[in-house]
Amino acid sequence: MDKDLLYKFFEGKTSIEEETRVLDWVDQSPENHQEFLADRAFYDVMLLNENKIFSRKRISKPLIMKLGKSLLRYAAVIVVALTLGGGYFSYRYNRLGESYNTISVPAGQHVDLTLPDGTKVSVNACSELKYPTFFVGDKRRVELSGEAFFEVARNEELPFVVETYACDVEVLGTKFDVEARQKTDHFITTLVNGSVRVSKRENPDHKVVLKPNQQVSLCEGSLVVEQKPRHEEFLWRKGLITFRDASFEELLKEFEYYYDVNIKVRREELPTTLFTGKLRVSDGVDHALWVLQQNADFEFRHSADEKECIYIE
Repeated sequence: MDKDLLYKFFEGKTSIEEETRVLDWVDQSPENHQEFLADRAFYDVMLLNENKIFSRKRISKPLIMKLGKSLLRYAAVIVVALTLGGGYFSYRYNRLGESYNTISVPAGQHVDLTLPDGTKVSVNACSELKYPTFFVGDKRRVELSGEAFFEVARNEELPFVVETYACDVEVLGTKFDVEARQKTDHFITTLVNGSVRVSKRENPDHKVVLKPNQQVSLCEGSLVVEQKPRHEEFLWRKGLITFRDASFEELLKEFEYYYDVNIKVRREELPTTLFTGKLRVSDGVDHALWVLQQNADFEFRHSADEKECIYIE
């Protein structure tokens, strides 16, 4: 298939005749279908790398039905994984022909992108965001594991919902941060401006509405609201770890998260110093621990027999 015609199709600029030509070609063989998905994935990655918002005109209903039948016939799930600025981008079709994208961000990195509706998202290290290629239905839904900062494009007719393992966060248009780490049962949502409604997944009637500079956390099954200190501006989006009056143990947990390492303490007592400051994520975990050593008495070393383990002694 001519690549120029495929990219024209992805941009939503093809005529009905050209759309038919592309979809007929996709329907001819599983190989054509896989080539179509690979080209689609590459096209989306290029758009995400440039942080551009793009639009696609709607494909006519008969052609959508035709494409859906082709997907049902050929695929369970086809995945094309590509590197995206320190993260990983996947473009998938499921059994019903619905397409969605997944951004997975490795340790020490963060990724900025713009969703199809114009919403801007910064995805933090060791986090994953899944979102549809097209928002359909009565709500714009995305799934988050880890941490991300959202600047939601306002649309009163289509609320924006962030689904996590613990709670759903629903908004019309606003700026907010969501942390949802299932491994450590850690959930916090912080509102910068606008308004958000947070509800528990297992009990949707248990919900709260946040005001600017408030945050909600899940503590022993209950949603707890408190004021958010104004000094914290989510500087991880600029590649910084920020902390104020943080204990040694709290910082070790943060380092484990940001650098995806296992830190084990081999001493009876931990330093009692409280730490305030900023660290560049890109400087690495060894530099971060060295900085702490300037104000606390401890040693650290990497394990020779256990992968990615650091001992505190």
